[in-house]
Amino acid sequence: MIRKVQQRAQQTISGFKSPADDYLEGRLDISDVLVIDPHCTFYFRMDGDTMSGFQIPHGSLLVVDRSLRAIDGAIVIACWQGKLLCRSLNFSPCGAASLQSSNGIDPIAKDANLEVWGVVIAVCYNVMPKGLLKGKYRNVCAL
Repeated sequence: MIRKVQQRAQQTISGFKSPADDYLEGRLDISDVLVIDPHCTFYFRMDGDTMSGFQIPHGSLLVVDRSLRAIDGAIVIACWQGKLLCRSLNFSPCGAASLQSSNGIDPIAKDANLEVWGVVIAVCYNVMPKGLLKGKYRNVCAL
């Protein structure tokens, strides 16, 4: 679910304008940066280390956009044999598509049973030491 923060009304002051008003910035809303199309954006949790070579460790939060058309080298979520997989989409010089994990073992050739579900546009992962993952912080992109 994507939440929008309501903008506060700016106070109107009569008289001279404060010189500091030139440096005011709006509040940073992470969904404004990561979510281009809210109706086509989904979140997944990475399960496993198959994409660790692409700096996507186990437990990472993947931001996926379904409205993008996947191109060569894109990290995608694909549905294959009833499973959702996170893989790199690669095209050979003859145009044949395949999905590869970071270790390059067992590339999956694109066939009728494979559907590219969406393109990964961002990856969020935790950099906090395990000792700080307590209380309300225990699920912050937990690894």
